Amino acid sequence: MEDRGAAWRKLWASGGLSRERVPGGITLRAQPGAAEALARLVELERECCTWIDYETGDGWAVLTAAGPGEEVLAAMFLPEPRDSARGGLA
Repeated sequence: MEDRGAAWRKLWASGGLSRERVPGGITLRAQPGAAEALARLVELERECCTWIDYETGDGWAVLTAAGPGEEVLAAMFLPEPRDSARGGLA
């Protein structure tokens, strides 16, 4: 789990990933140089978090969940409050 978390943090820090909240969850979009990393990480999430519904394509992923899972996804993938001073979503 810790290694996966570090990989997500590295991908966010690269600036190659954007996120947007959608009904039921979140959409992640990778720039061309980050698409492979996003695909690998989403596959790891699939193995770990079977309560999430995954829809993926070339350089994007939509992660959704029912009920309280939506808020869990938001907490996992949306910026922390301190990031909102820089313009909200990455």
